[in-house]
Amino acid sequence: MRASFDLLFLAFSVLAQASAPSWGSVTWLRSQESAIVKLDTPGYPLWVMDKANAPMLYKDAEKFYFETDAPSAVLLNLTMSHDNKTLLINNKPVLPFTDYNVPPTIEAYQIPAEYTRSQVKGIIDMGLTKDWYWHDLTTAWRYLSLDYDLLVRADPYTGPYMSHYPVLRFRIMGLGAHSRSDVLDESKQQVLRVTLKDNNAGSSDDPKRSYSIMRIELVDFKNAYDSWTPKTEPEGNEKCSTSSWLCPDKGLYADASPPPYRFIWRSRFDEQGRIGSGRHALYHKIAVLGDIFTDAAPSMLLSFGILMSISVVILAIVGGVKIWKKRKENKIRDLADDDRLLGEEGEKYFDEDDEDEDDVPPPLPPRPSPKTEGVLIDLEAAEGA
Repeated sequence: MRASFDLLFLAFSVLAQASAPSWGSVTWLRSQESAIVKLDTPGYPLWVMDKANAPMLYKDAEKFYFETDAPSAVLLNLTMSHDNKTLLINNKPVLPFTDYNVPPTIEAYQIPAEYTRSQVKGIIDMGLTKDWYWHDLTTAWRYLSLDYDLLVRADPYTGPYMSHYPVLRFRIMGLGAHSRSDVLDESKQQVLRVTLKDNNAGSSDDPKRSYSIMRIELVDFKNAYDSWTPKTEPEGNEKCSTSSWLCPDKGLYADASPPPYRFIWRSRFDEQGRIGSGRHALYHKIAVLGDIFTDAAPSMLLSFGILMSISVVILAIVGGVKIWKKRKENKIRDLADDDRLLGEEGEKYFDEDDEDEDDVPPPLPPRPSPKTEGVLIDLEAAEGA
């Protein structure tokens, strides 16, 4: 009887846990490889969609989401890459970055913070967090862009390290929804802390290195960082000019050679890196020239081909008309010659262009004329006769 009561109590406990709100939950998909984290965003409104009138495309749906006071959260998919060398957050490489000069833009779906584990599991089963195929379409869960603080201890970028355990700290600083951007109260936010394990116990720069997710934790902001690591961004760090190649963040790390950026604000970065830096200015010009060539080259070639085709047709028509006129003129002259309308018999019309100087007979010598001498005539004798 006692055993039956314990089993019944355990069953009710499990059901209660599944139906209770999950404040900052972690749902494992594959052990040490993939998990879904529901990270709360205190102070940020929950958006509700007008399902009756919302358009199909998300880019056109800004006016069809309405702000509410309900607590909200976002879903983060933590997954190791296929080669187990890179940790991804929502399909974007974060440990290590693909290019530390160009931090990735991370986006996430918003859900109510009160969603239970079973509701989160239902969203996972729908495939919303798997390949992010739905981000261009309007859904009940608004798709948000993140401003984030990302700090890594034992980052392979600063190595090499031997048999190391990289630790990633990820905190949301702000959220963007279409044209609107909001900055969160950092003291109220939780910090996502992910610890990786080097399975091969080798060097961090080893091409055969392999990581697994050892631990995922949600930590309060005040306890998330070491005492020697600044928690917030110092003032003036937002300044940047072309005199600096990267405009790196300053005074934010204890390591001697950290990655250049830690606080990733969307307004400071684009696909060419830190806006305002010397590197960005150079790469932006290269990109603009590349776009001009890519966009203009086909049009220029097509226009050139059309103009050349028109020119060839016009030249062919003009040349054909000239040949036709010439043949017609020659035919008229030949007919006139046959009817002796031109010159004596035997003379033939020669085209000046076709006449060969070698075939022209030499001119005839002048005809001789008899010389007449003066003769005296007797007019009287002639009259008498």
